[in-house]
Amino acid sequence: MTRRLTRSERASLAWRIIAGRTKPGEAHGLLKAWPAWEQLARLIWPVCEIPGAPYGLLCLRIRPYRGEPVTLGDGTLIQPGALLAELHCNNRAILELVRQHRNPFAACRHDLKRLSDWIQEDPVARRISALYACTILDKAADRLGFTVRPKPITLRRRLEKFFFKGLLLLYSQEGLARIQHGSTIQTYPSDVWLSRNEFLRLYRDQSRLGRRLPREATEPPSSRLVAPSR
Repeated sequence: MTRRLTRSERASLAWRIIAGRTKPGEAHGLLKAWPAWEQLARLIWPVCEIPGAPYGLLCLRIRPYRGEPVTLGDGTLIQPGALLAELHCNNRAILELVRQHRNPFAACRHDLKRLSDWIQEDPVARRISALYACTILDKAADRLGFTVRPKPITLRRRLEKFFFKGLLLLYSQEGLARIQHGSTIQTYPSDVWLSRNEFLRLYRDQSRLGRRLPREATEPPSSRLVAPSR
């Protein structure tokens, strides 16, 4: 009698089919849809590099907040319309750093220090109320000082989980093993926040670059597309 596959075994088989002959940083099979969507998303919602960041592990998009009011851990109240610095990982840069056996947490902290310089100097950046990201790597965000706020499990969260797991498969050295073992199997993406004041407390640097982001990232929100409300 044929044994029925468990739920985790079915999921593992599905990811093997999706991955095909995918290697770290090199998509094959159905997984080619992931970098294609990344490119399309960059066109719809442009991001830019952090000025002066030595490693380029993070990208920025400045946008107004459109969700419900949020109170952060230090008491900062984020109201609709508040300006956010939305962070996005440069997945390929992180993969290359890991391939060189370098510490991505230390590198990310250096990049965030450069972001703190810019936030203190740039006229647009002075209006930023908080840093925000949506990530499945909530433990990593916690280590960097962000407050993790889990969200209800909705259809959108399930789709985000599916997409983020595909990114982990593509941009990690472990490949399939990265999403089949440990806590990642059941983890859903969370919103992570860091208020401006807390961010500067953690990452303030004495050297201030005063450099500006490209115009596309600092235009008034009404003049360009913004991300869907969180």
